[in-house]
Amino acid sequence: MTFLWGWAHRLYKCESFRFFAKLFEFLNYWICSNAISAKAEIGTGTKFWHRGLGCVVHFNAKIGNNCKIFPNVMIGDICPDGKPNGVAPQIGNNVFIGTGAIILGETVRKLDNSEVL
Repeated sequence: MTFLWGWAHRLYKCESFRFFAKLFEFLNYWICSNAISAKAEIGTGTKFWHRGLGCVVHFNAKIGNNCKIFPNVMIGDICPDGKPNGVAPQIGNNVFIGTGAIILGETVRKLDNSEVL
């Protein structure tokens, strides 16, 4: 992950620094062209290739350790009846997610050592 996302994620945990967290999150969006929520839980060693260009990660998503995520990946919520239900995927450890993959809702729960193409 980028250092901007890392700072935003750390600052989000402290209520009094939420403004700065949103600022770093926006800078990450603007500079790296991605929408990776600072609220998302992303494990150590996980790498978004090409600075996560075009990636979107839901704020409730959980991504394990040592994952490799390529550009233009969407990890998000489904919207039954046009309203989001707030349920995002939980991706396990050592997962490879290829370019253009779309992972929505509860379709994925704790995949370990796998590939999503």
